[in-house]
Amino acid sequence: MEQKEILENWRFRGAGGQARVDLWNSMARGFGEQVLPTFQNDGFLRLLEQNEMIDKHSRVLDVGCGVGGYSLALAGRCAEVTGVDLSPRMIDLAKRKASEKNAENVRFLCADWQKCDLCKKKFDLVFAHMTPAVQSADTFLKLLEASRGWCALSKPTHRTDPVSDAVKRLVGIAENRENGDRDILYAFELLWQRGLLPLFQYERQKWKMEKTPEEAFGLYGNRVKTYREITPEEERKIRRYLGSIAQDGLVRETVDVTVTTIYWHV
Repeated sequence: MEQKEILENWRFRGAGGQARVDLWNSMARGFGEQVLPTFQNDGFLRLLEQNEMIDKHSRVLDVGCGVGGYSLALAGRCAEVTGVDLSPRMIDLAKRKASEKNAENVRFLCADWQKCDLCKKKFDLVFAHMTPAVQSADTFLKLLEASRGWCALSKPTHRTDPVSDAVKRLVGIAENRENGDRDILYAFELLWQRGLLPLFQYERQKWKMEKTPEEAFGLYGNRVKTYREITPEEERKIRRYLGSIAQDGLVRETVDVTVTTIYWHV
């Protein structure tokens, strides 16, 4: 595929602004309760270590950092880490965790990667791990622009979300933007055409989620709103569905996914 065609086709899709902020704000508490990743138990961190993508002098940019798990895990191995995310609640939790760990070489910025400009300050490693912050050619190329060394992009691929998919079908949405297959293919094409030699890592995972019906609507309802606005009747329909599948007061979902990481040196 020609670069011009990729640039025309790989564009940001769906609603932006507050709908995306609301979605990730609604998920902040759950992410904040997760145990921080370590180099012993996390495949992505081991990938960085095994390929010597970081050292004690490295300046790192974590795009779509969420509650800061990877930023904080890297703080002890690198000189400086910057995390950026559009969710104020995610960033608040990240700052709190950094304070608790006395991680003075980490800073967190609340900003939309589509709009913020961190590219003038070059980083040794720039990565975007499992985040919708990179879902267009322009946001992808910003990773390259900000790096003077390594880059990595991780996306959920070959993904099935039984509850989320059912909610979207209820309101007539066929598109599956949570699946990053297209993004990985476009990313490879753009890198290959620039003479770069990207590598891949694959990791099969199962994500088990439990939420109250109200929490579930915060996730699935706000996710639908990132595609388009919904009517009051559609909102009621989603709430009825989530209530109907709740067991013991909880909506449960198991997501099957292959986490695909494409990584390269600029």
